[in-house]
Amino acid sequence: MRKYFFLVLSILLWTIMVIGFSDNWLTDIHQPSNSQPKFLIHALFAFSWFTLLVFQNMLIKKGNVTAHKKAGKIGFLIYIAFLLSTLPLYFKEFEPLSIMVFSQLVFGSILIGLAYYNRKKDTHKHKANIMLGSFLLIQPAWDRAVGHLFGNFGLEWILFFILIYGLFIW
Repeated sequence: MRKYFFLVLSILLWTIMVIGFSDNWLTDIHQPSNSQPKFLIHALFAFSWFTLLVFQNMLIKKGNVTAHKKAGKIGFLIYIAFLLSTLPLYFKEFEPLSIMVFSQLVFGSILIGLAYYNRKKDTHKHKANIMLGSFLLIQPAWDRAVGHLFGNFGLEWILFFILIYGLFIW
């Protein structure tokens, strides 16, 4: 199982993102945020980041390190664009919950920066930092996915979070 940990976790994070924002692209496509460029640009880069995360893990499983490195360079640029596209979302909507999510964004970005820094020195740190950093970025999609799946944010949210976070400890 550990052999496929990073691939399975990247697919799980991608799935959480898709479920979390399914109302934007599937069930309620006429909501006002779907016509605002700041949300559309952010969605493009966020979806690209989590899709590339899965793709990168698949390349490593297939042993194609050269393609992984090339895609990683593109991924670094996508992440910078994702990060920049996130900032306009906080300018008007900075509430206590947003402060928590913003803190996770900062910490996740530090981990992803460390992952990029360690990409040649320590591949285990590289993988672990990329995945934990990406896990921290998924909070807004996480909240929405739990709401879509379970109807509210109660015990299910905590159990779901502990289960996934426990995978990192494992």
